[in-house]
Amino acid sequence: MARTTAKECFARRGHVLESLAIGMSKLVLGLLVFTPQPLTASEVIRVVDGDSLIVRLNGIPQQIRLACVNAPEIGQYPYGRLAMNAFRGLIPADSAITIYPIKKDRYGRTVAHVSTPGGVDVAGELVRKGLVFVYTRYLSDCDGPNLLLLESQARDLKQGIWSEGKQGITRPWIYRRGTNARLRCSEISSWDKAQLLLQEGHVYLDSDNDGEACEGLR
Repeated sequence: MARTTAKECFARRGHVLESLAIGMSKLVLGLLVFTPQPLTASEVIRVVDGDSLIVRLNGIPQQIRLACVNAPEIGQYPYGRLAMNAFRGLIPADSAITIYPIKKDRYGRTVAHVSTPGGVDVAGELVRKGLVFVYTRYLSDCDGPNLLLLESQARDLKQGIWSEGKQGITRPWIYRRGTNARLRCSEISSWDKAQLLLQEGHVYLDSDNDGEACEGLR
């Protein structure tokens, strides 16, 4: 059997290193291509509600949806309007804000992180003030642990949406279904299931606001 010479070993090693270098270059190039780059909106046209706004980007109006949070609906008085007004206060009209786009939602809006002219993360600030809920379903797009910590602190301080009880107000994604879609305790299979639904935001199941849903199912 022929023995491999030192020269051949060095040649093979060089080939391997070259292949690794090419692979790393492609990886870096891919990150540069696919990592969303921050955008600067030249004008805030309008805050639509507590978690969306319309801005002007490159002269074109675009609707932006805050990532990883969900504000109360306007009909959830007074919390929907409190969230919207606080949002307006953070990004005054005509101010230049920074947008970090993530993706498009099913309505065609750009889901993004938004920073104030001073560099404050808007979603985090609204969570900290107890004005919006953390949208746990989409936390992979955000700094989830930080948002959940801010939400826990707002809950402990009974701020905003957490002021009416331990579980806060009805979640907006449940409120949007309407009262006809609400569950009744008699329709729930067990006490444990009722507590899980309460934690998910079905706060109407806790009629006496003691932190326990459907006591009669015990």
